[in-house]
Amino acid sequence: MRSIIAISILLASVSSASAQFAMDHGNAAAAASQARQEQAYQRAKAAAIANGGPLLPSQQTNFSVGGRGTIKIETRNAEELKADEAGQAAWAARCKPAVVEDREGLRRVKYAEKDCDLSRFNTAGN
Repeated sequence: MRSIIAISILLASVSSASAQFAMDHGNAAAAASQARQEQAYQRAKAAAIANGGPLLPSQQTNFSVGGRGTIKIETRNAEELKADEAGQAAWAARCKPAVVEDREGLRRVKYAEKDCDLSRFNTAGN
């Protein structure tokens, strides 16, 4: 009688382990492999940055605009600033933006004219 109980307990544990593997479909091993690959990728990237070596295309960390690593900043002169202020004043006079709280408590901007919500630099409707 004891041997039957021991065999049934042993069979139950073996079938439980095989059921867990069947439900996992071997994804635990794939996840562990992916984690190791990610760690190796991060170590290689850190080593390349520390040593000043070239990075892989997927490891690029620099930023460029139009293929250049530098961005030229244009300064505006007094005439351009005055023209911008006049344009903003004309937009505000035409559109009359007003902040209104709706029934949900959200603050929204309402305009007196059509197409003012697109941009204050928009020339549509003029």
